[in-house]
Amino acid sequence: MDIAIFGAGNGASALACDLTLRGHNIRLWENPAFKANIEHLRANGGELEATGAVTGKVRLSCVTTDAEEAMKGAEIIFVVMPSFGQESAFDYMVPHIKEGQSVFIMPGNFGSISLYSRLKANGNEHDVLIGEADTIPYAARLNSDRSCNVFGVKGSMSMSAIPAGDIEKLREKLQAVLPLRLTAHPSVMAVALANTNMIIHCPTMIMNAGRIECGERFRFYNDGMTASVCKVMEKMDEERLAVAGVFGYKLVTEFEDALSNYDLDGSNYSCLHDIFSTHPVYSKMGKDSPQTLTHRYLTEDVPYLLVPLAELGDIAGMETPTVDAIINLAGIVNDTDFRRTGRGLKAMGFAAPSIDGIKKTLNGE
Repeated sequence: MDIAIFGAGNGASALACDLTLRGHNIRLWENPAFKANIEHLRANGGELEATGAVTGKVRLSCVTTDAEEAMKGAEIIFVVMPSFGQESAFDYMVPHIKEGQSVFIMPGNFGSISLYSRLKANGNEHDVLIGEADTIPYAARLNSDRSCNVFGVKGSMSMSAIPAGDIEKLREKLQAVLPLRLTAHPSVMAVALANTNMIIHCPTMIMNAGRIECGERFRFYNDGMTASVCKVMEKMDEERLAVAGVFGYKLVTEFEDALSNYDLDGSNYSCLHDIFSTHPVYSKMGKDSPQTLTHRYLTEDVPYLLVPLAELGDIAGMETPTVDAIINLAGIVNDTDFRRTGRGLKAMGFAAPSIDGIKKTLNGE
């Protein structure tokens, strides 16, 4: 299958290697503003190597900053990049989307709603399958030599489509390509709310701020997610689940999600701290803690996940005090008003957000 991948970071590189090894024809696109990220691939003819859970050396069919070149003839377009890069990628993508193509964002973080709103404004939202996942299939890091070390491949991943009537059609198309089980959720908003990066990354960053600013390198999961940090995660998770429930979504807890991601035996773990402090996938990552509080664990997960979660809580009449506290602290340490700069409901295309109005949009009404 001809497939385009928008992005050239850890997850995109792992996906490019894996899908090429599985026999697909992969075209990799990077934003022209970050063309330096793919210069090594252009210089070596598109050669990319993966080690670990995905192993092999592949040659990509195309490495480019030209969106039209990457997308021409592609059946699926995967967008695998931090959320703060998505809107710019959509700027390049939208003029070249053709009827019959599918766009899938990993993780989406409500990005599929934004893309759908753009296409709807152009009157061609019904020509394309659009969806998102709550995560990426791989735990991976690019090495200094630009090879990709894949620490693990998840066992399952949540997905959905907008409008919701396209869910099964998109899931079947993606399931034929991706290496893990795809679990369908009732809407892309449910999928975004199922993305627990905001639950695990954000409090760990804030509560380890001193270590990070002092330049200490530590194992972000194994060492940074202490028992106290995990208590804050669990309280944030309660608020996330309560907001989702107002919209009719029954989501799994972060504990259940962590178990399913790597097919763990729940009898071996009693709480989040048990998983993050002992599971070998996280141990293999080494001392990988961020070196700055401007890391995407705050500058992506706060404005693109926690902010919309809090706004959904507001219109649903649900208080989210722990989530609000993390948003406020993250904004203070970064000198940024994330509520203003983030992907709020109006930024997604909801002119006058309401529970009924949001549900109608998600169903394509």
